[in-house]
Amino acid sequence: MNSHPFQSWINDFLQSMQNCFKSSVLLGIVFFSGLGWTQELTNQEEQEIRSIQQWLVTQPHLAFQHAQKMTASSREVVRDCGHYYVANYYYNISDYTKARQILQTLLKKIAQDKPLHEHQRYKDLVRMCVNKLFYIHKNLGNYNQALALLKYYKSSIPEDRYHEQMAIAKVAMGEYEEGIALLKQNLQTSNYLLHAEGEKKVMHDKFYADKLNEIGEAYQKYFVQTQKEVLLDSADHYFGAANELMLRDRFQIPYTQALLYMHKAKSAALKGDYETALLYYSKRHAFPEIRQNLRTVQIFDLGMADCYFHLKQPELALQFAQQFVKNYQVTKVSKENLLIAYTLISQSYKQIHNSEKAFEYAQKCLALIQEMDAIKHQSLDFLHDYDLDSIKKNSDEVIADRNAFMYIMIGLALLLLVGLTGFYFYHRKQKENHQRFLAIIQRLKEVKQPSLHSTQVTEASVENKAMDPELVEKIRSGLLRLEAKEFYLKSDFKLATVAKKLTTNTAYLSQYFNQVLQKSFTDYTQELRVEYVLQKWNASSQFRNFTLQAIAEEVGYKDANTFVRVFKKQTGLTPNYYLENLQKQDVVS
Repeated sequence: MNSHPFQSWINDFLQSMQNCFKSSVLLGIVFFSGLGWTQELTNQEEQEIRSIQQWLVTQPHLAFQHAQKMTASSREVVRDCGHYYVANYYYNISDYTKARQILQTLLKKIAQDKPLHEHQRYKDLVRMCVNKLFYIHKNLGNYNQALALLKYYKSSIPEDRYHEQMAIAKVAMGEYEEGIALLKQNLQTSNYLLHAEGEKKVMHDKFYADKLNEIGEAYQKYFVQTQKEVLLDSADHYFGAANELMLRDRFQIPYTQALLYMHKAKSAALKGDYETALLYYSKRHAFPEIRQNLRTVQIFDLGMADCYFHLKQPELALQFAQQFVKNYQVTKVSKENLLIAYTLISQSYKQIHNSEKAFEYAQKCLALIQEMDAIKHQSLDFLHDYDLDSIKKNSDEVIADRNAFMYIMIGLALLLLVGLTGFYFYHRKQKENHQRFLAIIQRLKEVKQPSLHSTQVTEASVENKAMDPELVEKIRSGLLRLEAKEFYLKSDFKLATVAKKLTTNTAYLSQYFNQVLQKSFTDYTQELRVEYVLQKWNASSQFRNFTLQAIAEEVGYKDANTFVRVFKKQTGLTPNYYLENLQKQDVVS
């Protein structure tokens, strides 16, 4: 019996719908699988990116060409990676405006496309864009914007990178101790020691060396605040480690050497040795490669201007400081260094008696200080929006409303307060000096040799240190022998000389002083020499009649001024004050 025609039509319709459904499902699977695949890079594309990363350092124009080519790709993920590396090129040549525009456009696009935002490749792109934007804001001195950026994207960037950038911001705003501690901790606990898949070893090492140099520069800034020489020893340690790493890879050897000379010059200048600093800075002429990095050229220019100014050569100081300002118009890095340049220009004009120009740049200094203070104030508490201009204006109006009588009364009160304060501190200083004197006399009665306190090392003092205990004992015993022979009195008692006599190298010897004795080699030498003089003065009245110049030469210094400065640093007293009180004590006794 034949089926009803209508029933047959129904069966055909249902069969067609079933086939259509299967095709739609299959197409959907293919479409969404393809969507995921399009956000992955092929091995060839990955290799291209690794090459661009290296070319950005060695051949920036070639990197730019290849990154531009990627932006024209038919695949979205390749185009976006290309835009990111184009932004990197502009960052490296200090065109921060273009770099920022590209990065912000890329972040906005990813944020508006949820499927992209959730893909790992684009999560990495967000992290890299935020990192580069942070450095742009930081280099321009916009710390409040840098910190606000970190806060906004905190959930999108790795925890170690967040802590690292917070540490960089702390150092930039003068919180050196905490900032350096965070940088060092992050260096040990982050993924810097691990190679990313496909990453070139030389680029990984370059990245790690940059972090070492960053810590060294932070130590130099910390020294400016504290004047503790051991901080410069720490800085040189990190600079040396970075230099050794890059030389081992034979990567950018000339630029690496120039960078080390630049850092050594800065340390020498911070110690007040401007002639040595200038010798290091002048080595720039042997490394034309640094001209490819305008920001590095600026540091050399500013350093040489600083040296020439302190060496009483204002014309040359003006030449290099003005060259820094000219390049600042291109790089906009950094406001702190621009302030130093303005100061050097103002003071150099003052030295050559050009008061008009000196006044002009002094005004620029004051204006820039106010701008920087405002930025840092906002950065320290960027959750609040303080109107600093309104506060200043209101304060000025309140002060202007005070009458002349109140100003006179306040002035008299301040004069009286200053007088009383000066009187109080003078007598307190005299009392403190006398207490220091008595403490020294008491200690000299108890300690008969000037060496033992400096080199006594217990097991506890080397616990948790990086040095080998046998090496520590070797250096300790060797120093004791040199001290017993009073070798420290010789003028050539230098770190290199001592290291040679102990058959070790300067790096290990410097590490011994910094980590085990917790003092620099310079402090160690000064303590021994001053202790020797104190012992001699205490034991011999004839030695007290020697001139300070004679004493200085006996303990290894060329002139009396150096000895007086060292003696004051180690005892808190001047030699004359100590001798006068020693004579008085003898009379009383």
